[in-house]
Amino acid sequence: MAVNPVLLELPDLAGLKEQAESLTLPTNNKVSLTGFGDKKSPFRSRGLDFQEVRMYQPGDDIRQIDWRVTAKYNKPFTKLYTEEKEQQIYLVCDLRDEMHFAGHGHFKSVIAGRLTALSAFIALQKKESLAYALMKDKLYFSTPNTSADDLIAPLLSSLIEPTKEKSTVSFSDLLKKLGHNLRTGASLIIFSDFHDVTPVDMEQLGHISLKNAITCVHIYDELEHHLPKEILPYSDGKETLILDATGANLQKDFKKTWEEKTNLLRTAAQKYGWGYLPIKTDSPYLKEFTEFCLG
Repeated sequence: MAVNPVLLELPDLAGLKEQAESLTLPTNNKVSLTGFGDKKSPFRSRGLDFQEVRMYQPGDDIRQIDWRVTAKYNKPFTKLYTEEKEQQIYLVCDLRDEMHFAGHGHFKSVIAGRLTALSAFIALQKKESLAYALMKDKLYFSTPNTSADDLIAPLLSSLIEPTKEKSTVSFSDLLKKLGHNLRTGASLIIFSDFHDVTPVDMEQLGHISLKNAITCVHIYDELEHHLPKEILPYSDGKETLILDATGANLQKDFKKTWEEKTNLLRTAAQKYGWGYLPIKTDSPYLKEFTEFCLG
C-alpha cells in the first residue's frame, strides 16, 4: 500500500507492526554521526528491584552489605536484588504545525508519526513498558500505568486525529512536564524537527539524561538548510506568499540559523552521550531508523 506523504493514516500505521518483529529499540545511547562514535549509557538498560536481605555468604559483594540489619543482629547481612522485567520506552512525537511540511518526500509529521508507531510496536513485541507524549495543538500524555497492549490503539488514533487549533506549545513546555512521567532508567526517544529548542532546553534534557537514555531523531527538510536562489512561492493551502531568496544577506542568515540549530543539537548529543539520528524528508527513513536500532 502506498504511503500518503502528507497525512497519517490508520491502515498504514497498523501495517508497521510486521516490521517491528526483528527490531530492538536503542536503550543505550549512541550517536549516528560521523566522528562521534558509539557512546554507551552510564547506567544499566534495566534497573534492579530490591528483593530481600539474607545472611552474608562467602563471595557476596561487600558493597551490598546491609549495615543497618548487620548492626541490629551483630551478624553480616547482604541485600539481594532482582532485575526488573520491563524497561519503560517513552516516545515523544512532535506533530505541531511546523512539522506539516516537506519540500520533497514525506511531511515531517508523517515521518515522526510512522516512526513513533513503529517504535510502539517494537516495545509491544519486546514486552516493554510503554508511554508517550504527543505535541500537537497542546500536549497529550498517555494514561499512567497502562499496559502497552492497551496503549497502542489510543496512540494510533491520536496520531491520525487532526487538530483544528493552532499549536501553542513549545519544546520547553514539554520538558517542564516530561520529568513527572518518566521512570528512572527509561529510554526516551524524541521524534521532532527541534525547530524551537534553546540552549536552556538542551541543559534540561541533559539533566534528564543523567538517569535516562535519550535518543533524538532529528527530522528535517532540504529547504531548511539550503534555500535555492530563486523567487519562491509558499502556501499554507489558503494563502500564498512570494519570497525573494536571491539576496546574499538572506542566504547567509538562513544558513547561519540552520547551522546554529543543528550544532546545538549535535554538541548536546556529544556532551551528554545522547543518541542522535538525523533524517531528511526525502530519505529512506524506515531503513535508516531500522539500521540505527540494529546498530
